[in-house]
Amino acid sequence: MSRESWSEESLFFDKETYFRALFDGLASAKRTIEMETYIFEPDPTGLRVLDALRAAAGRGVKVRLVVDGVGSWFWIGILRDALRDSKVEFRVYHPVSLFRLAFVRLNRRLHRKVCILDGKTVFMGSFNVTHRHHRDTGVRLSGPGIRELEEAFRILWEGRFPTRKLPLREPSRIRLNLTRRLRVRWNRELVRKIHEAKQRVWITNAYFVPPWFLLRALCSAGLRGVDVRLLLPAEPDYRFMKWISETYYGYLLLSGVRVYEYRTRFLHAKSMLVDQGYAIVGSTNLNHRSLMHDLEVDAEMEHPASFRTLEDQFQTDLKDSVEIREFDPGKGGWGMRFIRWLVIRLRYWA
Repeated sequence: MSRESWSEESLFFDKETYFRALFDGLASAKRTIEMETYIFEPDPTGLRVLDALRAAAGRGVKVRLVVDGVGSWFWIGILRDALRDSKVEFRVYHPVSLFRLAFVRLNRRLHRKVCILDGKTVFMGSFNVTHRHHRDTGVRLSGPGIRELEEAFRILWEGRFPTRKLPLREPSRIRLNLTRRLRVRWNRELVRKIHEAKQRVWITNAYFVPPWFLLRALCSAGLRGVDVRLLLPAEPDYRFMKWISETYYGYLLLSGVRVYEYRTRFLHAKSMLVDQGYAIVGSTNLNHRSLMHDLEVDAEMEHPASFRTLEDQFQTDLKDSVEIREFDPGKGGWGMRFIRWLVIRLRYWA
């Protein structure tokens, strides 16, 4: 059975072009706008998005917005106040409460960044609603797969538990992890694609704390001569993430995997290229939180132009990066050694 094709794939690698296209889409929406995001910051970019959502609701578009209770925790009150007198419907996913700190709810976050317009076009990827200038990757898609994203949004909005009867076509170009079955399915596909790679596995990712099954797959590919390259941030927004990621460098380098650290600004993008026939863009980090807990979504690219564009961007990013050719696990003395020992045992939360 062949996969349904995207009628449009447009990639974005910087905030200005992504939000310019998003604002155009919001302004032209006629029926529905369904937006979900981890961070919605009421800074200059966020305020413009709020204005666009209010304007759309004012002209009769059904507008619904969901933000994560942890990612947008500081700004939820401001967002509620800003939308109170508008027709925009607003909800918070798993809000934090001192009286309701259930472990599962606290540890399961909405990490997707999705905006669906009229059920026909979707903007998705790693762009949060914020003015911060990170190196992100986003994509605008049109095609049948958007129906799956709409159903995922409805499940989120209604607060119901997804069942095995989700209308997910087999095979699909959308990677959703709403259920344990879907998480297992996509984690296995990720490992299978790496095992089947013949020429290359090029990964750009913001938070690299891989489960052992993923680390083994990458090292195995490197040992059999596949061109495996990891592009990671030199300075993550959370310093401890760098300490955890570094603990894996020794295994990777000994296996022939090449590791690069991007130094121009914070690298927040999530994408992967395998050989000449597989590429994904989305919100999933290669850490326990994304792979085991959070709600994520990735899209598989199909158009040859998208492969070339992702390949060119990866090569461009390498020019702004430094290759890590060796790593001394004792670097920093006993104090840093103890910190690495400690944080690797806390990777479940990373």
